[in-house]
Amino acid sequence: MSTVSRIIGIPTLQFLLAATLFMRLIFPFSPALASEVVIIKDSEIKPYRDAIEGFKSTCGCGVRELNLADPGAIEQALKQHPDAVLAVGTRAFRRTRAITHLPVIYTMVMPSETADRQGSNVSGVSMNIAPETYLSTMTALFSGVKRIGLLFDPEHSGPFVEQAAAAASAKGVTLVTKTLHDPRQAPELLERMKGKIDILWMLPDATVVNAETIDCLMLFSFRHNIPLFSFSEKYVEKGAVAALRIDPKDMGAQAGEMARGLFQGGKGPVHTFARLPRLVVNMKVSAKIGAAINGELVRDAEKVQ
Repeated sequence: MSTVSRIIGIPTLQFLLAATLFMRLIFPFSPALASEVVIIKDSEIKPYRDAIEGFKSTCGCGVRELNLADPGAIEQALKQHPDAVLAVGTRAFRRTRAITHLPVIYTMVMPSETADRQGSNVSGVSMNIAPETYLSTMTALFSGVKRIGLLFDPEHSGPFVEQAAAAASAKGVTLVTKTLHDPRQAPELLERMKGKIDILWMLPDATVVNAETIDCLMLFSFRHNIPLFSFSEKYVEKGAVAALRIDPKDMGAQAGEMARGLFQGGKGPVHTFARLPRLVVNMKVSAKIGAAINGELVRDAEKVQ
């Protein structure tokens, strides 16, 4: 009799062996469980930590985390021979998208950085929400909306605006678009929209979203009583009437599902919009500019005081 048998007893040992066999039959070995992902993150801010937590909950793989600020972070990641790299944050993605010999997955990256989607090994979850979702929310929140204005830089948001224009046409809504190549163009372009739009839509476009243009967008909204609809809660706090915000943890979970699918033989690359957006509204600004909003939608929205 072996030492193990003497210690735990024959019946117990037989039970453990049987239980192990039973578990193997129910939960067969999955290739994903043998896979390892190295996570390169911009920093330790809460949205990134939430995204990583979401990734771990769904990827079914081993994970190692490295901070971009760590000396030689990328080199360390590659020396560990991972099966994939997860880039969390814009700066991390800029540094990792040059990797070509293994899958690179991104999340929490500015949409303008991923617009070209170069690289057959690059997949990820956009910080943008599907244009159909934006349009459905705006037209449901504000009754009678038929003309939606937006500024955009084709270099950063061209493909997204093309999709948005097609979705708007299908809904009987007109997109009044103005191309912006320099933030200094914003006042003049907004002036051309006066009297021609029912709502102003702020995109997460690097040329549009800066201190100079944000002030112009807010001022235009207040001067002409045109609701400003954004993509971030912080702009609702500053004066936008409403926004659809992303959920970092769920975006991480999406990236984890993507990684698991790739490890199990799925085809790539895969690019998707963030899901599960949350509506945020500023009731004070809505009242100030006289924007009547759908009370039913507001009831379930997050509110900014």
